Amino acid sequence: MKVSKIMLKCMILILFVAGFIQAQGSGRIRGKVLDKETGEVLPGANVLLEGTSIGAAASFEGEYYIRSIPPGNYTMVVKYLGYKDERIPVTVVAGKTIEVDVELEYVALETGEVVITAQAEGQMEAINQQLSANTIKNIVSSDRIKDIPDVNAAESVARLPGISLIRSGGEGQKVTIRGLSPQYNVMMVNGVRLQSTDRENRSVDLNMIAPNILSGIEVTKVLTADMDADAVGGTVNLRISKAREGLHTNFSAQGGYASLANDNPYGNYRLAALVSNRVFDNKLGIQLSVYIDNYNRNSDRLSASYTTNVESITNEGLIPTLLNDVNIYDDVRDRKRYGGSLVFDYQFSNGTLLLNNFIGSLKEHQIQQRNYFTTSYDWRGYATDREFTNTVISNALQGEFEFYNVNMDFSISNSITTQRHPGDLTLDMRTRSGGVQGWVPDSVIAGKENQVSPSVLLNHLQVLGQDKIVNNVNTLKRDIDETAQSAIFNVKIPYNFFSYISGDLKLGGKYERNTRKNDETAWYIDVDRGGLALDFNTLLRDVAWTDLGITKEDNGLKASLFADPDYDIGDFLSGEEGIGSNVFYNKVSIWKMHRLADIAKEYGYYLPDPLGSTQYDYNYTRNFYAFYLMTEMKIGKFITLTPGLRYEKFGFDYTADSTYVFGRLTTPGEYYYDYKEVHWDSTKDDNWFPQILLRIKPANWLDIRLASTKSIIYPDYRAVSPYLFIDTYGDPVLRMGNPYLKTAITQNYDVYVSVYDNYIGLFTAGLFYKEIENLIVPITYFTKDASKINYRYPLTPNQRTTVYTWTNLEEKSYVRGIELDWQTHFWFLPSFLKGLVLNINYTHINSETRYPYFKSVAIGSGIFKKYTYIDTTRSGRLINQPNDILNLTIGYDIGDFSARLSFQYTDNVLRSAHTVYQELDSYTAPYSRWDFTAYQKLPWLKGLQVYLNINNITNRPDRQFVSVLEKLSGVEYYGTTADLGVRYSF
Repeated sequence: MKVSKIMLKCMILILFVAGFIQAQGSGRIRGKVLDKETGEVLPGANVLLEGTSIGAAASFEGEYYIRSIPPGNYTMVVKYLGYKDERIPVTVVAGKTIEVDVELEYVALETGEVVITAQAEGQMEAINQQLSANTIKNIVSSDRIKDIPDVNAAESVARLPGISLIRSGGEGQKVTIRGLSPQYNVMMVNGVRLQSTDRENRSVDLNMIAPNILSGIEVTKVLTADMDADAVGGTVNLRISKAREGLHTNFSAQGGYASLANDNPYGNYRLAALVSNRVFDNKLGIQLSVYIDNYNRNSDRLSASYTTNVESITNEGLIPTLLNDVNIYDDVRDRKRYGGSLVFDYQFSNGTLLLNNFIGSLKEHQIQQRNYFTTSYDWRGYATDREFTNTVISNALQGEFEFYNVNMDFSISNSITTQRHPGDLTLDMRTRSGGVQGWVPDSVIAGKENQVSPSVLLNHLQVLGQDKIVNNVNTLKRDIDETAQSAIFNVKIPYNFFSYISGDLKLGGKYERNTRKNDETAWYIDVDRGGLALDFNTLLRDVAWTDLGITKEDNGLKASLFADPDYDIGDFLSGEEGIGSNVFYNKVSIWKMHRLADIAKEYGYYLPDPLGSTQYDYNYTRNFYAFYLMTEMKIGKFITLTPGLRYEKFGFDYTADSTYVFGRLTTPGEYYYDYKEVHWDSTKDDNWFPQILLRIKPANWLDIRLASTKSIIYPDYRAVSPYLFIDTYGDPVLRMGNPYLKTAITQNYDVYVSVYDNYIGLFTAGLFYKEIENLIVPITYFTKDASKINYRYPLTPNQRTTVYTWTNLEEKSYVRGIELDWQTHFWFLPSFLKGLVLNINYTHINSETRYPYFKSVAIGSGIFKKYTYIDTTRSGRLINQPNDILNLTIGYDIGDFSARLSFQYTDNVLRSAHTVYQELDSYTAPYSRWDFTAYQKLPWLKGLQVYLNINNITNRPDRQFVSVLEKLSGVEYYGTTADLGVRYSF
């Protein structure tokens, strides 16, 4: 706090001095930086008045603006890596603005080469924007996105240093930055924050956004005071440009192939279009972009769970893990994306007004056939017809104006996220006693040493078809709505002292109001139980329901009546796991399943499930305030200091349900239960965030950046909810949120060194270190003492209750890492080698935290031996943190042909830490994949090209393991996909 006060006093002093200097009179220089041959803008170009600290960087539109220049004669130096420096004499007059557009010449012209290659142009754009940023930032350039677009925005981000993905169906869904889970990162579109797409936490999916409409992506890893402080890992900003001068259009169409799409392997497609123009003397710009696509994301999947044998210890000192059950899935999944943007901008004499409108939506239809086997000869079959739609929308009115040499900008925005599950229908089947036969090896049976894979269990069991019956059918409907209205206002005042110290003093504030609602409704009918179910079965036999062939002699509802004989599983798990398609004992006709539910609804047997309809419902409202003061101070030619101080305050209201289940009624499927709404409005907090960044440029080829920043982690929606769900029917279980959770505070340190020139390109080495205090984690424990849960509900005094909730860790958590990044193109090599382009980055991450750990301890011996649990902690890494990440892209351009081969590697990731047994921790296996993309410009029409994308060339699956002994707990094959398309632009 003492440091914060000192920083605040210093910046207030600068504010008064800056105001005095403004009154003395100064001039301004503005203009654009362009490629001399093509006329394209060069974003990130560095413009400096020689012999002073005064300068500016070109914006995404290639525009620069230097304010508060003392009158006099100067030499303006313009630099852009890959181009020759340009030196221009200028004369600055007090109170005047002079216009200077600068054209730079590609450095390879010195060797006689006159054309910059496509990939090299995009690479240089990214490098120069990264070098000109006032923080630590990685860039995906517009050229790289538009020339060969990825399937979604998450995949476009994935090749940057320190980025790993959480995948779904073979494509990226959520972004992890520096090993920090997606909910610890901020996602934005044109500076407008996207709201969470997740049911329980604050993470945002990016798989509903096609990159075709984007003009660039920024990943900012070090906070400045004008940024939201909860971007602990980083901020991903998806940029959408405004209209350029003249009429421009871009249209692309592609078809695709998916190797696991048995019915229609060539059904993938994408259509995208963009049109823009400027009218009224180029004052008004209009740009419209749209996309629509359909992708088959079928996959084969296996999962397994394990239990422990606490009676024995292995040679490694671990409790043996024993196979408990196995699930196998056939997922038929189609994804449709649509979206677009509509951007208006109007240029005034002293500024710009911008209206941004964006929508991205993903609709998925999934049919899942699932078989569940246990080592105790049980089988369950499930067929699910699921459909959901995720949509993100943002609208923002943004402006930037200058009044009397003072720059002011504002943003008024509305951000919306919706998730719709109109009705996920599931048919649940089981066997009668003795319905599963076969020989199960002794080593699989609980209590024996277990070295058997899930495939052995599956290949030794057989489910008898005549003994399969329908257990129940159920439906879940879910609606999630979140909106955020925000207002941001910033003021930037330039200053300089004797031309050797110059900069901008910036201050501003933000207000945001979030509302979020989750509403779920469930229905069901227990077909295989007495009471109401017997009446329903009688109805089915008596009604003329001949499409299923039910007869009066049927005892229960046979699962075979729902079989689809034409259902084709295909080559399950690509034939690589030793499991054949013959282990699929349920291949359900989806329309028959729907017919059963429709009959139950029509005759009043489809009952609402109060438990499924209440325990996840909530309403959440948050009010957020922030203000900041910062300066970017340039001291001479070599040093830039960016200190800042930010203040944030928030409070939220929360309404959820408290549900108490204490038995079943005589009619099966119904419960004795009680529930009520719980309201909570007592959570409020405020924090100060001192941020400081130092940049040193001791040479024209060297850039050193040091940063010390502070950030915050807000509790997830489900974690901080006041909900309670206690079930004393059977073994008592209590699930509850924890509104007493504190925010977690992170102290961050970064050191980055960059070496660059026209031959090296850009090589960067960086270190980062984070200390997290009060990290929030889920916890499971056992208690009979109500004081353990703040007396919020009575517990069963004579039985141990299992409690599931969240807590703040008492000890600090740590994240450490190194990032290496090299971007270059070999324009100086002879002959065909000059077309080579290289991007390679490597990240090593190490984290440490102390998870709550309930250690099992034996008391007594023999038949009287009992086990108790000791509350302690154990060391582990953070969830979703990989140890190593490697990205390699080798590109080649020659003439009108461009191609790139990409390799991605992510080391194993901790997915979950078990509260009681570390032997049951879950990991992913190391993941790697190869992708290939290429395009060829066609000679028949300027701007016409054909392109090819091939993803996951080697059909690499996702794998998961339990325990450091790597017991297989999951594998998913999603096949190889390919897209062939044509693009036209002018």
